Amino acid sequence: MTKPERVLIVGAGPVGLAAAVEFRRRGFHPRIIDAGEGPTDVAQSRALGILPTTLDILAASGITGRLLAEGGRIDKAEISRDGRHLFRISTRPARTRHNFILTLPQGRTERLMIEWLAARDIAVEWNTAFVSLADTHAPRVRLSNGEIVAADLVLGADGVHSAVREDIGIPWNGAGYPAEFALADVVFERPIDASTARANLRTANGGAGGAVALLPLGETKGRYVGIAPSTAALLAGIEGIAAVTWESRFSVSFRHAERMARGRVFLAGDAAHVHSPVGGRGMNLGIWDAAWLAYLASEGRQSEYEMRRMPSVRRVLEDTRRMTDVIAAPPQRVLTTLRYAMPLATRLPWVRRKIAERLLALDLPQPEWL
Repeated sequence: MTKPERVLIVGAGPVGLAAAVEFRRRGFHPRIIDAGEGPTDVAQSRALGILPTTLDILAASGITGRLLAEGGRIDKAEISRDGRHLFRISTRPARTRHNFILTLPQGRTERLMIEWLAARDIAVEWNTAFVSLADTHAPRVRLSNGEIVAADLVLGADGVHSAVREDIGIPWNGAGYPAEFALADVVFERPIDASTARANLRTANGGAGGAVALLPLGETKGRYVGIAPSTAALLAGIEGIAAVTWESRFSVSFRHAERMARGRVFLAGDAAHVHSPVGGRGMNLGIWDAAWLAYLASEGRQSEYEMRRMPSVRRVLEDTRRMTDVIAAPPQRVLTTLRYAMPLATRLPWVRRKIAERLLALDLPQPEWL
């Protein structure tokens, strides 16, 4: 393929915005549209974990510096079973300059990218939806305002119900997951350790409460998320909460598009793959999709995109499904390992490093341009 000139991005969530940033910094002038009225509400944390590879990718644009200035840093995790401490792990041994998980509400991440784009003559076209596309090899896209847009490259970053994916007829493979998830953004009565995440496997009384994790959002706020039938069940037995500022219940699926490209039309983020929040890979995996596409397009190699991304997507879905199954109904062998083997194993430096790099997704293929 030749290097594209006219780039249209459908969807202005974190993935679409990251695509616009990466295309712009590489000399393109992308057009980005979204059916919504504006970015994510800042009161809803939504996708909040930013991994080292994402920070490395966005460093070239200068956005990483702003993310680091605003976000919190988690570099430790405490694992418990029914409230009983089992062991602690740290991400500090990981071989990366960003050896932590950065936490920042999705709305702030989006706004920082929108501001960066605006300073470079790129404005998100809100209230403008994708309607249909004619000829994936010479795309002509119809928009909700009646406009017909000719493009050399179209990126569908328009979420799990992607209109782009459906319009070009790419099958959506996979299935739903039987367990229900709940989350709650909370304010604490007293300051907490903002650098430490906590995960508690609830197995007593049949494990009716599921598993719950806490991700700090500073010293006074945090997110609880886990497998639970309701927010009340999620927070049952947890003390020290002064207020719940946002809550949500949701189901999850493990699905991916059969193809991530057709002709000059490409898919990224939730339009291409979805899975449970376990492991915090979702938004990050999509941003990596976007960055890879921009890089390959800058070299006229966008035809390699699917080949480059699909192996990582399948691996993340497999790993996340396995972790979700363990959390939903931990086998006795896993509980035994967590109680006896892990505390001993984590005394070994090479084990600590391997765990840290896996937690930070550094065991996945890294971008070749970094």
